[in-house]
Amino acid sequence: MATNENQLDVLLQAVEEVVEQPEDLEGCEKLIEGSSLKNNFLRIGQALVTINDRKLYKRAGSTSFTQYIEQKSDFGFGPRQALRLLAATRLVRNFPPTIALPTSERQVRALVGLEQQQAVKVWVKANLIAQETGVPLTHRLVESVLGKELPASYRQATREWQDYVSPDSEYYATPTHILTAVRKMYGGTIDLDPASDEKANEAVKAIKYYSADDDGLAPENPWSGKIFINPPAGMLGSEPMQGLFLERAIRECNVAPTTTECLLLLKAAVGQRWFGRVFDQPHCWLAERPSKKGSAAAAAAAASAGGDCGGKGPRGMVVVYVGRRVQDFCTHFGELGHIPGLNTWSGSKFTGRD
Repeated sequence: MATNENQLDVLLQAVEEVVEQPEDLEGCEKLIEGSSLKNNFLRIGQALVTINDRKLYKRAGSTSFTQYIEQKSDFGFGPRQALRLLAATRLVRNFPPTIALPTSERQVRALVGLEQQQAVKVWVKANLIAQETGVPLTHRLVESVLGKELPASYRQATREWQDYVSPDSEYYATPTHILTAVRKMYGGTIDLDPASDEKANEAVKAIKYYSADDDGLAPENPWSGKIFINPPAGMLGSEPMQGLFLERAIRECNVAPTTTECLLLLKAAVGQRWFGRVFDQPHCWLAERPSKKGSAAAAAAAASAGGDCGGKGPRGMVVVYVGRRVQDFCTHFGELGHIPGLNTWSGSKFTGRD
């Protein structure tokens, strides 16, 4: 078995081969397959650029770059991610040498297709915000800067989320008491989370999940069963990601209403066009803290699972239900906030009488 030093020598030699012999397919492949470089997307991306631009894939008997990637299962990614790596590498290698480089392709995915000057401007601003606030520089921050969705005080806004964001994950973690309510409604099991990653799923514990690289919105990725989604808040082209996940949930549940149901945790984007669809579905406006009864139940369930209830809910969020079990939704989420139509106006001073 090769020692770590020997492995490093092989990797370094592969790097030299790519630089000195850019038409050498074997050198590029060694670099991509090097396990120690799996997180260095720029080196891998540059090797892919070399293979694609110089058509080195023909030397492997492939007629196209996509076919070549499909046949290289040992790379650990498919054609979709390979093309993303190509695009991100071409973008980033033209960044000025004075600015910090991204550490993952996902961080700059939203910048691909922009004019170089605009992409650099957004990336620099995101770096400055991350440095000033101590907030992890994830794709969420870059997308927020690009979409001009940053509140007046980003530091204050992110403070609201500090208990729910992990620097090891691209996604917001879901507060435990909300997940407790989701599992209780679903009988203990979440079948699918189509907007997650390995770190986030440690808490969600979905039987199956789609990561950003998988692309949970892709038509070829099926949805079925009991689904929970805490979707990203960025943009896909000109469309909000949260709206796209909501629309997909509605379509899926309409196609298979007896076998598919979905709970979504969304930001309360009242006034935005996509959010109008929320009002057509049963939904719960989350309170900052659940009612005492709900808190006790969530705490007991979390404790029995070895977790922490967390108690405090994220501000400005709504849970939306798409499915047939509306009464069950009201039962399990009524303690977490306000469900329009669930509470009556009885007892109100506004009785309509003179």
